[in-house]
Amino acid sequence: MKTRRTAILDSAARLIQQHGYAHTSVEDVIEAAGLSGKSHFYHYFVSKEELGYEVLDRQFERFTERGLAILREPMIDPGERLNLFIDTLVALQGERDGRGGSPFGSLASEMSEVHEGFRGRLDRVFDRWTQQLQSLLRELQPQLRGDVELRRMARFIIAALEGGMLMARVQRDPGVMQGIGEDLKRYVAMHRRG
Repeated sequence: MKTRRTAILDSAARLIQQHGYAHTSVEDVIEAAGLSGKSHFYHYFVSKEELGYEVLDRQFERFTERGLAILREPMIDPGERLNLFIDTLVALQGERDGRGGSPFGSLASEMSEVHEGFRGRLDRVFDRWTQQLQSLLRELQPQLRGDVELRRMARFIIAALEGGMLMARVQRDPGVMQGIGEDLKRYVAMHRRG
């Protein structure tokens, strides 16, 4: 059973994904969560900013549990894990019919220039994601060419995936993300030995 706090976070996440942080008001969240007034909201969150931070943190924890967990699965070859990870993000975008995109990329484009607190948190999100991919690439390193810079490749993979989700959202075409996923796998394969 959902707690009231969880219902608020879920409602806020949906609204922020649909309308952006700036265009989501506390009143919108109160209505979407079925709260009877502002006092209920402020019982759980000091401010809209605190709510936004918690939504971001929660989204990344969910992403870590579901998406990034694939990267750490020791029973699967590291190259296959990377392909499964890419396929998972492509499939997720397909389920959304190209809509939705990445909550991290959306917030980054909206908030990083106007709100230092969000910029710092988003920087940490992308850094943690980079570290996860870099760890996987370290396992894959014996199969990679010697000139591959792991951190740089990890950042490139993230940039391609985030860009693909953004383009699929703008064009409302999940096929965009599918093509980028295939190209990304080819990019990694081109950096393998042999």
